[in-house]
Amino acid sequence: MAPWLSLYSSMNKLLYLLSFLMWTVAWSDKIKTIDGSILQGEIIGMLDGNLTIQTTYAGTLKIPEHQISAISSAEDLSLRTEDNRTFRGKIDFLEDGTFSLENQNVPFSLATIRHLWIGDSDDPLILAAQQKAESLQLQWIHRLGFDLTGSSGNMDNFGLGIRMDSSLANQFRGYDFYLSFNKAENDKVAIEDETKTGLEYDSRFYETLAWYAKIDLENDPLEEIDLRVTTASGLKYNWFDQEDYKFAVRAGLAFRYEKIGATGNKSQNDPAFDLGFEYSHEIKDYLSLESDFSYIPSLSNFEEFLVSSDTAIIFPLTKEINWNLRSGLAGTYNSTPVERKEELDLKYYIRLVYLFK
Repeated sequence: MAPWLSLYSSMNKLLYLLSFLMWTVAWSDKIKTIDGSILQGEIIGMLDGNLTIQTTYAGTLKIPEHQISAISSAEDLSLRTEDNRTFRGKIDFLEDGTFSLENQNVPFSLATIRHLWIGDSDDPLILAAQQKAESLQLQWIHRLGFDLTGSSGNMDNFGLGIRMDSSLANQFRGYDFYLSFNKAENDKVAIEDETKTGLEYDSRFYETLAWYAKIDLENDPLEEIDLRVTTASGLKYNWFDQEDYKFAVRAGLAFRYEKIGATGNKSQNDPAFDLGFEYSHEIKDYLSLESDFSYIPSLSNFEEFLVSSDTAIIFPLTKEINWNLRSGLAGTYNSTPVERKEELDLKYYIRLVYLFK
């Protein structure tokens, strides 16, 4: 090789090292990608082959390790290799594409790193164990909602709705109790007077399968339903079970009991099927969608059935305080209503809900 080519190659290496040293000194943590881009910020950690850095200009970024040509840190970082050894120190870049920790002559490559985290923060393995332990604990979550409507003038209207939900659950089983009351008047004439309560239990015995059992009770004098009891038990299949998207279908056997009429002198007893689905989707931080649907046909006559559903859009009002606005459509369809009553009982609502634990 000509002397001037050797000199040119040495100068390039020197300039490369000088430029790397300049951005290492001038900023805190750095990531240099193979295309020459330099990301400046705070290295948060590394998991599943992705290095996470928090920047002031682009938020949190995840960079695959095969796209990284160099890294440096201003503060101590802890790391765990694939052979389960742990180290701690500031990261120094080496010329051969590897790196070492300050004052330690042990070279590393990013491909051999299992975990990397901020030096004084908790070990990811310990955090994972704590999260698993917490997921096994039954925890209470309560929701209290209020619907209130009214008008005065040519027509006086008043409507009040209260709904309370309490759930005690962990990752594998849960209990859910609800109680709702709705009353509405039009020119002092009652147009709605409904009370419902219920309890549901489900227990997951496989990754996607769970047993469920539930009971619902309803009283609606305006519909001449002194008491409607629906019990059901069967299997629930969690088709999708992600953090922001859940969809489950259920199928089982049910029993319907209805005490009908203003004097309660009529009753109905029917074994039935219970078919339905549950759906929830967190579309954005400020928008979610939930739906619950049940179809209960009689075993003796499929033309006799009861359908109930509740579909709503949820708007969180604040992040600090657990208030949200729920706007939805709920109702029932009874194929065999009391004489002179409609099959469909549908309600649009806007509900202010407070969540607490």
